[in-house]
Amino acid sequence: MTANLLQDPASGLLLPRQHVDEKIALKKVIDDVVDNAVLSNQHISKTYYLTLHAKFDKFDPGKFVVSRPVISYRLPPFTSNQMVFWVSNKKGICELLWMVPPKRRGEKLKVEFNKTGVAYLQAKGAMPS
Repeated sequence: MTANLLQDPASGLLLPRQHVDEKIALKKVIDDVVDNAVLSNQHISKTYYLTLHAKFDKFDPGKFVVSRPVISYRLPPFTSNQMVFWVSNKKGICELLWMVPPKRRGEKLKVEFNKTGVAYLQAKGAMPS
């Protein structure tokens, strides 16, 4: 019975799947994980990259599986189900750099860049760093 229920991100209630927007629910879960990671690492003065992987649970499609966030000071390589955030505690910025959706057999990884963010625009020379 619980496989047909999802937690609504706005109310926190368990509702039938057709009444919950899964994209919004997944976004809320990811936002909470990223917020907690950034807040618990406020002591880091250098800019860093926060990498996590998220997907629907294979055995319970009502659950989202989000990996523990990993901090690195170098750009991570592209991998499937990945989200990479650029974090500058000094400037108060936490920005999504790219997402890589699940890879299908026989296809190349498709990277979706955040083309409106500060880091992307600075890399393209559109903004001063």
